[in-house]
Amino acid sequence: MARNRNGGIGEIISTIAFFGMSVWIGLEAIYLTGSVHKFHVLGLFAASFMCLLGGLRFVIVELIRMVASVSKK
Repeated sequence: MARNRNGGIGEIISTIAFFGMSVWIGLEAIYLTGSVHKFHVLGLFAASFMCLLGGLRFVIVELIRMVASVSKK
């Protein structure tokens, strides 16, 4: 069952913020590669990936709903 969902302006702003922070943190990790300890860089890449997942949160929910609906049939 697909829900017709209209996102509010707050959801749009937070999605843009998640994607923006993902890019910023990822670029910062690339910039710091070689000048700081590798665990700092790995932590920044992990944070960048988590922000990317935050930006894709609505897409992930819809994919999970589609998989759940297919598995129920």
